[in-house]
Amino acid sequence: MPIEYEMREGALVWIKNPITGVISYVVDVRGKSFAFTLGGREELQPDAPPPEPKALHNAIRVCPFCPGNEHLAPPELMRVTPSEFPRWRGGQQLEGASWVIRVFNNLFPRIPESLTGGRNESYIVIEDPRHFSESPRSINDLMCTGALGEEHFHQLLLTDIRLMQRVLENPTVHSVVIRKNQGRESGASQPHPHQQVIGSPQPLPAIEAEARAERANPGLWQELIDIVDRAGLVIERHGSVVSYASPIGAFPRSYDVIMPEFRNGLTELPAEALREFSRAIFRLVRILGPLPLDYEIHQGAGLPLHAHINGRLYPYSNVAGTLNLPSQLVHNVAALRKALARN
Repeated sequence: MPIEYEMREGALVWIKNPITGVISYVVDVRGKSFAFTLGGREELQPDAPPPEPKALHNAIRVCPFCPGNEHLAPPELMRVTPSEFPRWRGGQQLEGASWVIRVFNNLFPRIPESLTGGRNESYIVIEDPRHFSESPRSINDLMCTGALGEEHFHQLLLTDIRLMQRVLENPTVHSVVIRKNQGRESGASQPHPHQQVIGSPQPLPAIEAEARAERANPGLWQELIDIVDRAGLVIERHGSVVSYASPIGAFPRSYDVIMPEFRNGLTELPAEALREFSRAIFRLVRILGPLPLDYEIHQGAGLPLHAHINGRLYPYSNVAGTLNLPSQLVHNVAALRKALARN
């Protein structure tokens, strides 16, 4: 069944998500006040006094993901060292750092071990040893994924692939997802930059829902790309990768990065294509910077390899299966393109 939507005078008016059934309506919210939803974010106040060094030190002292606190986390499974990644830029801030990326089991398995052959297949990947940004303005001015650098993010995905290969050796695991939460609004349980890799005995619900929609409409993803192209929402095309502002995302500011012709997992992605895929994700995450966000990389079940990226700072209201998209979305995409071109 084709995707249901309506365009008037070249502009998208509404579109129905073929996976969830939610209808997104494009509305003008420029006059709406967001003061309440954006309140209490002292790290966004440039004139705030610098934080007390003692407060920064105490935050690092109790963080289980910071260097020197490795004993506070489960046993390490793998790491990337500065010698393995000589282009790492964090060495200027953390002299003598012994690792750049670390991996260990999540203390609280996302899926019960009894369902995955008695093994905990939930993992934490620490993205960088730095807890705070270079010049923190508050206790909440944290290091973020967008500040890592393009090559660092590529190393992060390479580490994910090594981990996935380990996970998929478990014969009870048939689906793997990579999940990132950044910021309180995204539900992140730890402030230090990290992501999760989760192995499941069956396709995870969101991936299975996408697979069902794909089976019902084999041309689903290409049709969606055609629609967003007509609506002026495509951000970049590079090689086999397309990125766009998604009108069927879970939030008003959602973005997709997709390889429409590649239907396997990350572990089977050729090296150059992996670099293109990681670059496209990172370029969007860099633009979002320290703002609350989440992303998931979906793979398997006959789906094209793709990532969903959600900006979480912005107000979200799903009412009775409807979602409002800002009418200036096309202008926002044009601004994104300009920002990416400058970088």
